[in-house]
Amino acid sequence: METVFNEIKDSVKNWWTSLLLGIVYIIVALCLMFSPLSSYLALSIIFSISMLISGILEIIFALSNRKGVPSWGWYIVGGIIDFILGIYLIAYPMVSMEVIPIIIAFWLMFRGFSSTGYAIDLKRYGTRDWGWYMAFGILAIICSLLILWQPAIGALYAVYMISFTFLIIGLFRVMLSFELRRLHKRKQV
Repeated sequence: METVFNEIKDSVKNWWTSLLLGIVYIIVALCLMFSPLSSYLALSIIFSISMLISGILEIIFALSNRKGVPSWGWYIVGGIIDFILGIYLIAYPMVSMEVIPIIIAFWLMFRGFSSTGYAIDLKRYGTRDWGWYMAFGILAIICSLLILWQPAIGALYAVYMISFTFLIIGLFRVMLSFELRRLHKRKQV
C-alpha cells in the first residue's frame, strides 16, 4: 500500500517561491500602511509589479510540481491570471487607479479560494496546521467581499483594507512555504 509520501514523490520543488511571494506581499502591505496618502497614487505601480512577479513565481512553482502535486493546474491558472493582470496594470496605470479596488477585490477573492484549496491539499498530505491556512483563505475572501460591497468609501479606507489583505496573503504564503519545505524534507528522508 502506498503512503502519502510515495504519492507526493518528486513534489514540492521550489518551495522557496512561496516564501519570496509572501515576502513581496508583506513588503507591499507595509509600504501601503505607512504612507497611505501617497500610496493610492503609487498603488497601481506597486500592485502591477507585484502581480507580475507573483504570476512568474506561481507559474514556476506550478510547472516544477506538475507531476507531484495533483492540483498544480490551479497554481498555474492563478499564475497566468496574476501575470496577465500585472502586464495590463503596468500598461494602463491611470485606468488601474480608477478601478483598482474592484480589480484587487476580485483578485483577492480568487486568491482566497485558491488558498482554501491549498489548505485542503495540505490536509490531504497530513499537515496538522491546515486549518490556519484555511483561515487565511477565508479572511482574504471576506476582505474581498468588503471591498466589493463598499468600493466608493474612499481611497484611504481602500488603501488600509488592501494593505491588511496583502498582509494576510503574505503571511499565508510565508507559512505555506515553510510547510512545503517540511514536506520536501520529509520526502527526502
